[in-house]
Order: sequence, then C-alpha cells, then structure tokens
Amino acid sequence: MNFRKNILLYPGLFVLIFFSYKVFTRYYFHDFLHEVPAVIGLSEKEARKLLSKNDLEIKVMGEQYSHLPEGQIVVQNPKENSVVKSGRRIQVWLSRGQNLLQIPSLVGTNLLTAQSLVQQQGLIIDKISYIPKDLPYNEILATDPDLSKPVAKGSKISFLVSGSANSSDLNLKVPDVIGYPVEDAKFILEAEQLLLGNIIKKPSEGTEAGIVLGTSIPAGRSVNLSTKIDLIVSE
Repeated sequence: MNFRKNILLYPGLFVLIFFSYKVFTRYYFHDFLHEVPAVIGLSEKEARKLLSKNDLEIKVMGEQYSHLPEGQIVVQNPKENSVVKSGRRIQVWLSRGQNLLQIPSLVGTNLLTAQSLVQQQGLIIDKISYIPKDLPYNEILATDPDLSKPVAKGSKISFLVSGSANSSDLNLKVPDVIGYPVEDAKFILEAEQLLLGNIIKKPSEGTEAGIVLGTSIPAGRSVNLSTKIDLIVSE
C-alpha cells in the first residue's frame, strides 16, 4: 500500500517542483535579472529608452574617437547578453567621430621633410612614385589623398615626387651605420636620402641594446633614391 502511495506521490512532487521552478524563474528572472541589450551604434537617447524597458539605467563614462558618427555609442559595459540585476547602470562611451587632421599642403616640400611631418601626425606612408621633372629632385608634386581636406589619423598617404627612382645620376651609396645607436642610424640614412626599413632585433652578447649590427644592403653599395634599408639591431 505504501509502495502505491509512493508511486502516486513522486509524480505529484515532480509536477509541483517543475511548476514551482517555472514560477520562480519567471518572476525572479524577469523582475530581478535582465539580459543587457546591445546599445552600440545607438544614440544616448535611444539607448536610454531601450534600457529603461529592461529596467536598466545608463551612465555615460566619456567619449573617444571612432569610425561611428559623433554621438553614437562605441563601447558598452557590461556587454550585450550579460545577465545583470534590475536597476543596473550600463556604462557607455560615446563616439567623438573620426580623429581628423588638418595638414597643410606639402606640394613643393622636400620628400624627407614631408615624410617626417606626416608620420608625426599619425599618417602611414604608402607609396612614393617618381616622374621626370625639371625641378629639384625629391620635391613633392602631389599627394593622395589631397590635403586640402581633413584626413583621418592612421590614414595612408602616397607621394608623387620629382625625379626618377631609376635615374643613374641619383644613385646613392649606403652609409656605414654599424655600431651606431638605431636613432642615429636612422638620422644618417635620412640625411643620405634613404629610408629606414624594418628593424630586426638580434641577441648580441656584450653589446648594449639598440646598436646597429648590420644592414640589409652592405655599406658602400650604390642604391636608388629613397631605397629602404633594413637594420639588424642588438636586443
């Protein structure tokens, strides 16, 4: 008899536990815990409205440059789909738009001067093209993009330069920079109208870090204008 009672009792307990769990999760989860919605790409007003529907608040922490339009949210914390308590403040950072730079025209400027300027401003040098011109060699004829308009920091820039990279009268000799600190070697190369290529670090016992041990092209060899020279440097 007791056995029959137990058989009837167990399913009843299971059903009771199941429905108790469903009721608990339904009310507890929806009243006390919430999934954080995605607010990246929304304005502060849009995000505030969306979060309030989920019983969450918003707190603007600051601004940062971004590819997103100014005023849109670029970062949120916690991330979307995180489970948080009711009333939690979601931290957001707003876009300031792109970090645009206003660089003066470089036309007529010497290539090395132009390279130094754009690198200091955070641009990346892409291509250097030469065309024959009856002008001082290495003079900037044009830039791409045109600097009459602001450019975003980190953009690539190319130069059109007077002269020819293959002209025999513009051949230069690689200077001997072995034994120099890397910054001094870079200065020497630029003074010779050459470019610093890659810096390859190599262990060297008894040599302090940052000293040039070798070059990708031996010293004294003839090279074209603006050739890139890789440096092997002690680490």
